[in-house]
Amino acid sequence: MFERRNSGDEEPGRDASQETSEFAELLAADQSPPPAGDPSPGERVTGTIVQIGETEAFVDCGGRSELPIALRELQDDQGVLTVGVGDKIQGWVKAEGERQFLTRAGQPRGRDTTLIEQAHQSGLPLEGTVRETNKGGFVVDLGGHRAFCPISQIDAHYVENPQQYVGQTFSFRVVEFGQGGRNIVVSRRALLREESDLKAAETRRTLQIGNVIEGSVSRLMTFGAFVDIGGMEGLVHVSEISHQHVESPLAVLRPGQEVKVKVIGIQNLGQGKQERISLSMKALDRDPWQDSIGELQIGSEVTGTVRRLMDYGAFIEILPGVQGLAHVSELADQRINHPREVLREGEEVTVRILDIDPGRKRVSLSVKQTKGAGEDSGED
Repeated sequence: MFERRNSGDEEPGRDASQETSEFAELLAADQSPPPAGDPSPGERVTGTIVQIGETEAFVDCGGRSELPIALRELQDDQGVLTVGVGDKIQGWVKAEGERQFLTRAGQPRGRDTTLIEQAHQSGLPLEGTVRETNKGGFVVDLGGHRAFCPISQIDAHYVENPQQYVGQTFSFRVVEFGQGGRNIVVSRRALLREESDLKAAETRRTLQIGNVIEGSVSRLMTFGAFVDIGGMEGLVHVSEISHQHVESPLAVLRPGQEVKVKVIGIQNLGQGKQERISLSMKALDRDPWQDSIGELQIGSEVTGTVRRLMDYGAFIEILPGVQGLAHVSELADQRINHPREVLREGEEVTVRILDIDPGRKRVSLSVKQTKGAGEDSGED
């Protein structure tokens, strides 16, 4: 149950008899029966965008003709289209005279709460403007009516800065309507989830290993980055971000960043929490081995950076994206139990290349066999 906020008594002077209920028109059935297969006014439909014009897009809902929808209803807060030809959307059929069209949100007018009450019953979204923040959420203006939106329901993700939503107009779903309109609770997240589910269904229909997709970073974790690839998330493991060593995804990526990824694994597609989509960014970049292998020669000495210390040795980056392994036995003249006794991560060291295996992309290194290593090891 959402937290409730009373909005106070309605303002005096209401004259509902002089107002035309836009929502009543939306839900009123046409006097003449519609042709078979054509949607009726007030019906919720799912259709495919077949054309986008300057002010309207046209949607195929399965009837004899496509229904127009205002372009502004398909744009984000910056006026950028969020859908394209071929995408599926949901909307409600509305009629003005003989003309039918689609809408994704209604707009209350005047002091009559009929539209809001019916929106609560039918699920029709309503447009509202966020006026201010308060304890636990936001005050939303629904055409002159105060509503409360819990902070958890204003967006699909965690909200760090509530103030950024103030002054913006969104579509909301009325999830509670009580006390004759004095207690109204709305949710934007419910609508965003529905839109996301539609996109996800379309993405799953075409998703295959090897697909290259434009996505946006949705979450950053220590082990990798979750990327929205169209209503669903895939994981770019930290090891798949770049051919070069990445200490933390937070060091190279940011939430909302647009990235190009390749699908490298699919498990349990469409099975809820069991679904796993593995993505890679580095798979789309040229393998540094191809460019760097000619620069490496057995017996030569190079300077590298210690990246990881394991029980059995140290991984040392000798060229961007190219790491070699110095076995623990090749780190010092004396016997050591662990590489940390003589090395630390991030340290620059000189190493000798002992072996190169291009097929397995492995380079064997030695610290103790470099020139001057014996002299250094003899120092106090």
